[in-house]
Amino acid sequence: MATFYCPNCWRWSPTVQEHCPACGYALADYHGLSYDERLVRAVRHPVRENRMIAVELLGKRRYAPAVAVFVDLLSKERDYYTIREVARALRRIDTAESCAVLDRLRCHSSPLVRALLEEPCTQ
Repeated sequence: MATFYCPNCWRWSPTVQEHCPACGYALADYHGLSYDERLVRAVRHPVRENRMIAVELLGKRRYAPAVAVFVDLLSKERDYYTIREVARALRRIDTAESCAVLDRLRCHSSPLVRALLEEPCTQ
């Protein structure tokens, strides 16, 4: 059985509907978004693997507007693997803003995260 999530509020639904029963979001609006905008929304997906794929693709595409979304994700995220993927994406994006976020991550409470960021950012 397939699982469907609203691309706006990420509530689960057993079937695809025109409007989300939880938040009223129109699925047609989602289809009008660019690929990058869809990936940015997927960074908030409730399934970790889907979030990580979206983060990886945004990094590979060097999509600088995603940095603000990554900052928000990092303020809540505790999973090392997701944080690692965000750090990789920030390195690929390689803007002054992404490097500033990486510099802040160097003080992270996790020794694994700090070890990941031993190399300085190139920007």
